[in-house]
Amino acid sequence: MSQSPSIIYTWTDEAPALATHAFLPVIRAFAGATGVPVETRDISLAGRILAVFPDVLGDAQRIPDDLAELGKLVETPEANIIKLPNVSASIPQLKACVAEL
Repeated sequence: MSQSPSIIYTWTDEAPALATHAFLPVIRAFAGATGVPVETRDISLAGRILAVFPDVLGDAQRIPDDLAELGKLVETPEANIIKLPNVSASIPQLKACVAEL
């Protein structure tokens, strides 16, 4: 995260995914009017799985462990967290995600 104030918006694949993706342009419009940059991080189930297995992926497939980064960030006094509601992944969703990957 940069030293100037910014907003980190998280991508998820959990319910309500459509609302999560549709809300980002609204956040960008309001933040942009004030000069506050909006960054994104992928904490989707697929993203979290890919992040923990970098040794079996090619360079172009590797992604950072954004959830771990955010876990460290929330422990700092600069962090201001607004968490949208979501639903945790079920066992069938986990199995389907692993099978797809």
